[in-house]
Amino acid sequence: MYDLKGRVAVVTGSGRGIGRAIGLRFAREGCRVVFNARKRQDELDESVQQARTLGAEAVGVLADVSTIGGAGVLLQRALESFGGVDILVNNAGIGIFTPFINADEKLLERHLSSDFRSVVYTTRLFAQKMSDGGAILNISSIAGIQPMLGLSLYGAMKAAVNTLTRYLALELAPRLRVNTIAPGWVNTKLGRSMPELLGISLEDFAKKYTLTGRILEPEDVAEMAITMVRIESLTGQIIQVDSGESILGFQRQ
Repeated sequence: MYDLKGRVAVVTGSGRGIGRAIGLRFAREGCRVVFNARKRQDELDESVQQARTLGAEAVGVLADVSTIGGAGVLLQRALESFGGVDILVNNAGIGIFTPFINADEKLLERHLSSDFRSVVYTTRLFAQKMSDGGAILNISSIAGIQPMLGLSLYGAMKAAVNTLTRYLALELAPRLRVNTIAPGWVNTKLGRSMPELLGISLEDFAKKYTLTGRILEPEDVAEMAITMVRIESLTGQIIQVDSGESILGFQRQ
């Protein structure tokens, strides 16, 4: 099993939500953690402070990783702070509910940049500097595996991330492992938006659309992240964590 203690983990989009939970989970394992956000310094500072409270070394970097320049800033700061990188988690992204017929060029560009280019830019730069035996973990969505109404562009970009994961696993082996987590709806700002659109509570949504009767918490995804990074024989895989949503299938009723 891959020993996490003392490793340097960089988590994009970790000012809140899933990214913060993953960063804090690595901190609990004794990793040195680089948190990242695009513009919210207050959220970024809170993530760093929580990690330090756990006894971990942590820094925060404001950088827009949907640009090549921002990805470069993040890499430079990580190297300056800790001298190397062992683990990269590509979590940054957006999800906007829009019927396909209403999706304009601006929305397409936002999804392309935030959900796909960020993974390409950050991985391409970091892979050249990461330690041998390291791990890259992408955060995708079950929307990239099965269609969901109103999420066509988001789902298409997440499907691209899923496919890219397998190509990267092939090309970066044996030096680096590359995997993806595809969560279902998670109790975050984005995850709570779907029940609101349907006009039902989060609890009713969970009862209707999951097998377990519960919506995922960010910590559930973080626990899977730790597990996948630890298993040294795991690469090129897309693992769903979704409370059984993908079995039931989700469509507007």
